[in-house]
Amino acid sequence: MSEDREAPERDDSGAIAVLAKAFHVLETMADMAGPAPLREIAKATALPKGTLFRILQTMVGLGYVGQLTDSSDYYLTSQIAHLGRNARQEDIKMLAMPLMTVLHGKFNETINLGILEGQFVYYVAVMEAQRPLAWRVPAGTRDTFHSTALGRAIVAQLGDSHREALIRRANLKRAEKRGMTREALAALIEEARESKVAFDLEENDEGVVCIGTPIFIDSRVVAAVSVSIPAIRYTPALGEEIRQALLDLDFNFKTNKKRSSDSA
Repeated sequence: MSEDREAPERDDSGAIAVLAKAFHVLETMADMAGPAPLREIAKATALPKGTLFRILQTMVGLGYVGQLTDSSDYYLTSQIAHLGRNARQEDIKMLAMPLMTVLHGKFNETINLGILEGQFVYYVAVMEAQRPLAWRVPAGTRDTFHSTALGRAIVAQLGDSHREALIRRANLKRAEKRGMTREALAALIEEARESKVAFDLEENDEGVVCIGTPIFIDSRVVAAVSVSIPAIRYTPALGEEIRQALLDLDFNFKTNKKRSSDSA
């Protein structure tokens, strides 16, 4: 978690001061990167609990903040992400595309870029293989995080409470028909967390194998990139080659803002 932010100074302009506090809360929750109880948000924002509670309940009513049913912890919903989705996607694409091009040139297989929103991973950029039997998925398509290499790679690198909440709420009805359990999913994601590589062995789409790795900006996971291979072409040796290529590429990006703060 980042250092506690200072609460905005009091302002006699009424509604403007409340608005400033509301954005202060949202920015702080974004830095926390996962569900948190009222007391932790109050400590991080330096706001009185009563004031904070009213702001959070207003945001819940508007759909920008949600609450976990089992713990009442607060978290930012995908609706808040929607406000900056286009700008964020373009930033991520600009950073990732050169490395995606390297992968595409090396393997001539479909390369995917995805971001997580709620329980789903959205494909924001796709570089298709230039040969027969290529896997094709249009940008803008979404899949459940738990069935994809992209989703598993991202969720594996989230904070503990956020990761566990997503696994707990995952709808495994379809996956259970293939033998997937919540315990097995947790084990797969833990493996991906340690190795920084996630596999989807025909679990999301029959006949397609995907191997993915997370993308970080300023040490925070923001997306993932994956290589999709028709199962008829996939071999363990190819899988190992792709896994190593993903690890060899540097998907840990730093922004000027981060570098400036580090040198201060």
